[in-house]
Amino acid sequence: MRPWLVIILVSGCFGLTGCFERIVEPVDVFGNVKQGELYSSASKMIDDWYAIEAIDTQTFAINEPKSSQYNTSYLIVGDARAIVFDAGSGERLPGSRSMREVAEQYTDKPITLILSHFHYDHIYDAATFDGITLIDRPEIRTSIKSGVFTIGPWESLDTERRSLKVASIIADGDVIDLGGRKLDVLNLPGHATESTVLFDRVRNQVFAGDFIYRHLGGIIAFAPGSDLVAYKANSTRLLQLTNPDTLFFGAHGIPRFGRDWLTLLDSELEKIVRGEAEYRYVAHYLAPGIPWRVYQNNEMSIYTTPLIDPQLFWSKWMLLMLATVFILSLYVLHRIARLPFAPVQRDE
Repeated sequence: MRPWLVIILVSGCFGLTGCFERIVEPVDVFGNVKQGELYSSASKMIDDWYAIEAIDTQTFAINEPKSSQYNTSYLIVGDARAIVFDAGSGERLPGSRSMREVAEQYTDKPITLILSHFHYDHIYDAATFDGITLIDRPEIRTSIKSGVFTIGPWESLDTERRSLKVASIIADGDVIDLGGRKLDVLNLPGHATESTVLFDRVRNQVFAGDFIYRHLGGIIAFAPGSDLVAYKANSTRLLQLTNPDTLFFGAHGIPRFGRDWLTLLDSELEKIVRGEAEYRYVAHYLAPGIPWRVYQNNEMSIYTTPLIDPQLFWSKWMLLMLATVFILSLYVLHRIARLPFAPVQRDE
């Protein structure tokens, strides 16, 4: 075997050893999460899959307590029309109602679907609506063909491609008028580039999607499109737009929480961005076999990519390097398999 191949293999083993020394099991990081648990005493099961919490007379949390991600979508109603914010986890029971059918049980107003982002556990029932409303970003606009937007595996973290009719486009800073109720539109990259947050200033309610949520599983910053620096900048921006009495409504786990959770996220992201965070590695989270870095402090876990930050981890250069290492590994295995073995001589 050539010396340079030995050096690569030995260096890789030392690097992996340094990583694996700190690996812990998921249960040691965020405890035993009980599937089917209702995180709010005000949430009531309405069938075998969905639970509803009436936040007020025009705002409803649509929980999926039996989903693996403990999803919550939201129905936000005005005098003229309504918004459904996210379209379900995709794990509902066969024959159960779609997210649209559940929403229509609580309002007779025309419904607009807005996705907080494109990950698989937020988009499942999107095709049942009369088109989707998208956040205005250059990469999204260029992907719309003949009024249809396709969410691919890179965006959804899933194998399925979903082609959806586009009803409208909204931009950061827009105000959506539902009739007697207005929502500010915020595009806050961090978890995903298209992360969309809706802010009802009058009711002091923020619908945050996956930008921030209070869930034992932790905050995710390891997906393609995750950006830790942007996450920090936008958590600070959201802090500046809100006040200590603002109520936040996330897409996973406990549906409602206070601004102190955002303050904690902002301070912990500051440590990460400054390079002051001490990480552990969790054996897997959502993607078995991949040891994600996890920074944990004061009940909050923030997951990001192994060894390096997500922008570099998912870059074309990193993917090229991984492909090169894979090919070299195959070559080494091939050479090992062809090593000659000296025949055993028997005494006459």
